[in-house]
Amino acid sequence: MREPAKGAIGRATAVAEGMAAGVRRRQREREPRVVLFARPGEPRILAPGAKGQDRILDVAERMIALADEAEGGSRRDRARARRAAHSEEEEEE
Repeated sequence: MREPAKGAIGRATAVAEGMAAGVRRRQREREPRVVLFARPGEPRILAPGAKGQDRILDVAERMIALADEAEGGSRRDRARARRAAHSEEEEEE
């Protein structure tokens, strides 16, 4: 195994490697995950690209959209409406 470079180049390389690792972690955290439960208390994460993952994610997205419709829009839309109403109340005062 090769020894790491010393001096300014070594420090710059270490910083770049650290930043790249951070970017990879953030990307991994944003990926949707499918967690399956074969038995209560035994979760299993379905690997990205595994057979059926896309279908399960599509169904989950549709379920969320239906729940948002039943509640009167998405949480983000409801929050915007509350802020707008609150702003209007403050202007009237």
